[in-house]
Amino acid sequence: MNRAYLKPFVAWGTGFVRRYKTDVFYRTSWNIVLLQIGLTIFLLGIAWVAILALYQDVVFSIIGAFSEALHSGNFTTLDGTTLVENLEYTKNKNLVLLGTSILMLAVVFGYLVAKLALTPTRNALENQKQFVGNIAHELRTPLAILKTNMEVDLLQPSLSAEEKKNIESNIEELNRISNIINNLLSMNRLLRPEKIVFEEVNVNKVITQSIGLLSHLAKKREVKVEVTHEAETAVYGNPQGLEQIVTNILKNAINHSPSGSTVTIEAHSIIMGRVEITITDTGTGIPEKDLERIFEPFYRGNKARTRMSGTGSGLGLAIVSELMKLHRGKIQIASEEGKGTEVTLTFPSAKAKSADVAGPKEVFVDFLKKG
Repeated sequence: MNRAYLKPFVAWGTGFVRRYKTDVFYRTSWNIVLLQIGLTIFLLGIAWVAILALYQDVVFSIIGAFSEALHSGNFTTLDGTTLVENLEYTKNKNLVLLGTSILMLAVVFGYLVAKLALTPTRNALENQKQFVGNIAHELRTPLAILKTNMEVDLLQPSLSAEEKKNIESNIEELNRISNIINNLLSMNRLLRPEKIVFEEVNVNKVITQSIGLLSHLAKKREVKVEVTHEAETAVYGNPQGLEQIVTNILKNAINHSPSGSTVTIEAHSIIMGRVEITITDTGTGIPEKDLERIFEPFYRGNKARTRMSGTGSGLGLAIVSELMKLHRGKIQIASEEGKGTEVTLTFPSAKAKSADVAGPKEVFVDFLKKG
């Protein structure tokens, strides 16, 4: 009879232990509950100690006053006002000690609770980073092999025009997938900002390298890129990160500019130790309804327009946003549909560098119309 009565409790206990060991969220929930119970016990203990201390101080104050009167033989020294003041002082002293103890205890327990609550999220984020990085690296090799084989097939003289067109389309899609993988790896690296090295970087060199990377795209779309910059313009940042920022913005400008148009890049120093890079196009522009969301990963406003104008993955501006935050920079986008877009990037100059440059600053969109 007793065994049958205890069986449900044994089963519950076994299930609890098993789930506590295997389910991190369940374990964290119970750890937080236990911490709260511990906090309550500590608070009750502190309150009990404070009450006892207050009681003893009050008793000792009264006994001390009577003892002094007995020793002096003069009971006229028993002044009620003085005794009340002593008791008031004793009470206030104990309340201050009690409040300070509770506050310190609350801070310690708050930190422990926050650390416990965030542990599953922190572990999940770390696993996600590792998973994305591993998958992206694993996909690179087969994609490269597929692309190489298709490019070899494309050289066959026996191919018909339709077969050649299909292979070229497949290669273009493979390039698009490779671009997405590269962007995913970039986002994965950005989640580890402590590994990014900052130094003095020549802006003119960054712009020249970005234009070189996109020269084939500009030629293909028949878009001219004009550059205006000061002789010496240096910023404090990461060379690869700055190049990726300028390249992504410039690529968007070229992709959304009509054939025969011009994209301009201007770089110059401004007041308060800042350097400004402005990239302007006269292309399709960005609808106002999309401006609020252009920095979201994988967000693309007009899908049809994006696929027609380039191989956008929806990660370019999200990467730019994160990189700008790491550089304590500011990005301002002013655009009007049908008239073009102007993107202004502001960075700390090399002269204004400081130890805390690598931290969040601001990224915002200017909703003012162009022109």
